[in-house]
Amino acid sequence: MTAWALNFLTSFMRAGAVLALAALCMPAAGQAADSEEQPQQAGLMWNRTGLPAVFPLQVKSPKGADYFLTLQDHGSGEDALAAYIEGGAFFKVLVPPGRFVLRFASGTKWQGEEALFGAGTQYFEMPEPLEFAVRGLGGKAGHIVTLRQPRPGRSWLAGLKEQSICQTARLKVPDPALLDPQPGRRLFELGLEAQEKAQLRIRQQETGRLRQRDLERTGEASSLHARSVPEPPVPYQALKTQEMVEPLPRQSFRSYRVRSRFCG
Repeated sequence: MTAWALNFLTSFMRAGAVLALAALCMPAAGQAADSEEQPQQAGLMWNRTGLPAVFPLQVKSPKGADYFLTLQDHGSGEDALAAYIEGGAFFKVLVPPGRFVLRFASGTKWQGEEALFGAGTQYFEMPEPLEFAVRGLGGKAGHIVTLRQPRPGRSWLAGLKEQSICQTARLKVPDPALLDPQPGRRLFELGLEAQEKAQLRIRQQETGRLRQRDLERTGEASSLHARSVPEPPVPYQALKTQEMVEPLPRQSFRSYRVRSRFCG
């Protein structure tokens, strides 16, 4: 084998080794990319209380970092709710009733609930528990927390203000069909025999008027008046009727119209 052929074979083997090594490294690189945490969406992450979340909590935060918020039950010390806050963006979440301590973790690169924001995570919490409960008639008491980024060497500052959701209720206007001015009124339905008698009497009266008009035209009205004898009045006879009581309209359930608004 010549020197040129030997050099070509050596170069070819080295190139194959490099390609094989690159092929082995590619899956590892893909796994490393998959292991990186995806960006966390802002909003409620979980609610472990099993209670309905109806009380407002608004957090105003400065830009430059994100925040992981947990509500810790003041009595049991267990985490009740967690939410993710994007720094500088509007954030409001509904929380369940109770007394909770608000705990914050702050950082720039989210790495999951275990590592939070890594080694540079900053921790701080509200010094007093906040109560979320019903106040008065239909008022749902909540809070507004305003975070202020600290100066170098100082702790975080937080402003606190109450916020409530007030509810007003009024009865919906019922359907016009249900507004009967005479509920339970008595109705009478004429029987078939009474209707026939009434129609016969109307025809007889019409025939009598026509005969009298014809007699007046022929000049015999005076003789007719002399010969005519008034008939005795017919005693009043009640028509055969079927009496019934009109049933009340069926009243459907009418609900209240409830309106919610922020009142504090």
